[in-house]
Amino acid sequence: MQEIEFYCKKCRKTMKMSYALTGDKDAPAMNGIIIRCHTRKCTRVVTLKNFTEGKIVQRANVSGRCYL
Repeated sequence: MQEIEFYCKKCRKTMKMSYALTGDKDAPAMNGIIIRCHTRKCTRVVTLKNFTEGKIVQRANVSGRCYL
């Protein structure tokens, strides 16, 4: 797994954003980034706070999808 793609937890569609892994599990990753779902029906907005690469890898499934 070299890249993790972000998906909406509510509507299960892509948020059109991905994260390339560096290998450092304790490094802060994308702090303060606001991601919103791009579908018309879903209005979900996610702000990433205190996320590390280890937390992102932990939440991702085998295919490299992380549902936020």
